[in-house]
Amino acid sequence: MSRSPISINSADRSARSGRAAGKRRCLWAYALLVAVPIAAAATLAALSTHALARATGPVASAASTNTVDRALVAVTAVAALAAGAGAVARRLGQPAVVGELAGGVALGPTVLGAVDPDVQHWLFPAAAMPSLTVLAQLGVILFMFGIGTELAPGALRRSGGRAVVIGHASMAPALLCGMAVAWPLRGRFPSPQSGTLPFLLFIGLCFAITAFPVLARVLTEENLIRTRIGGTGIAAAGIADVTAWCLLALVVAAVRQSSAGAAGAALCLVAAFAVVMVALVRPAVARLAAWAGRSGTGTTGGGARRAALSAGLVCLVLASGLATNAMGVHSIFGAFLAGVVMPRDNKLIRELTGRVEGVVAWVLLPLSFMTVGLQTNLASLPASSWLICLIIVVIAVAAKAGGTSAAAAAVGERPRTALALGAMMNCRGLTELIVLQLGLQLGMLDHSLFSIFVVMTLLTTAMTGPLLRWLLPPEERVIMAFGESLPDELESVPASHAIG
Repeated sequence: MSRSPISINSADRSARSGRAAGKRRCLWAYALLVAVPIAAAATLAALSTHALARATGPVASAASTNTVDRALVAVTAVAALAAGAGAVARRLGQPAVVGELAGGVALGPTVLGAVDPDVQHWLFPAAAMPSLTVLAQLGVILFMFGIGTELAPGALRRSGGRAVVIGHASMAPALLCGMAVAWPLRGRFPSPQSGTLPFLLFIGLCFAITAFPVLARVLTEENLIRTRIGGTGIAAAGIADVTAWCLLALVVAAVRQSSAGAAGAALCLVAAFAVVMVALVRPAVARLAAWAGRSGTGTTGGGARRAALSAGLVCLVLASGLATNAMGVHSIFGAFLAGVVMPRDNKLIRELTGRVEGVVAWVLLPLSFMTVGLQTNLASLPASSWLICLIIVVIAVAAKAGGTSAAAAAVGERPRTALALGAMMNCRGLTELIVLQLGLQLGMLDHSLFSIFVVMTLLTTAMTGPLLRWLLPPEERVIMAFGESLPDELESVPASHAIG
């Protein structure tokens, strides 16, 4: 039997009435249980803020919140500028680090400070700078951990005598020329916190540096990473990198310690620490990684083990940095050692280090470029300093590329490939910037000399790609192609590095 229209209308009105009553109950419940408590909480917050302002003043009561807000604004601006500048550099055929460094310099007194100092001071207020500097230092420490993971000791040992000769020959003439240039500079750019010998060694080391991770990125983008010449260049750069960090540890120990005996003791402690890391920590990390990988990633136990491994790796990096800093060198050496002892054949370790590299590349390292830029004032350099800068750039390129090319030719490389290896080893990039910042912190560089070496770093890094394209045109690359694959450690690890 069908229902009458009157009964249907009555049922609809009843349903609408029920829905309306339900909505009213929801509104009343929300008002009483949500809106009223929130209003009361806001009133209490306003009263407490007013009382604090009367006791300490409005500036003091808002200082903490304002500092955090300004720091977040600065981090956002720096990260956005670094990403944009890096993308522009890649479009121009340069590694991203060239654009990121140029962007950092633009944020400093050279460009932004000269155009509008008020904007620069608003963007980077003095109250927020300590927090930003700490984050930048943390980025450098984690970046050094990444460099350690990229170096494959087994692959370097198997690279043979050619890579050792080329790697060390790329350093020795440059080190000598740098020390010779530093001798007349020590009076013009005084460094009161360091002696003459540490200053000479440090400047020589600045001439001798090769940026292993940036070179790996350049070779990947130039499609040379899988060629024999690319493998030789990466192996030589890795050997030079390890040697450079050992020499830098010597210099830092000499500056920080009051006597030669204390510096030697510090180096012995670091050497003992390195032995412990290789002999004990490395197998322990390998066992921990194997334990964490036994359960599937979707299981509760697997997730807990991965979390434990992640926390353990972070603690290991920070504790290693703290240990080497306490020994009298610097925290970057401990982080580097922590990266070196990471097992290369564990997928879980590679995933975790990749996540760390992502945070470092997009947030923390741009802050390091910002600190470099704020300490670089090219506008204040007199004409005589620019002449010194030109001399330093010419000698640094000639010594680095010349020593490498001569050694490559001596071990049997063709002239063009020998020159190409010289161009590779002349790439300084991020590694040089880390060394320069350390020199500024230790008082071995003043801001003028620091600015000069920043220019040298930018120019020598920017010329690497164009020189390789000129020295190794497509027809030359066909001639030198050999059709073999590199060892896995040399082939895959550098190519995966995300730092441009």
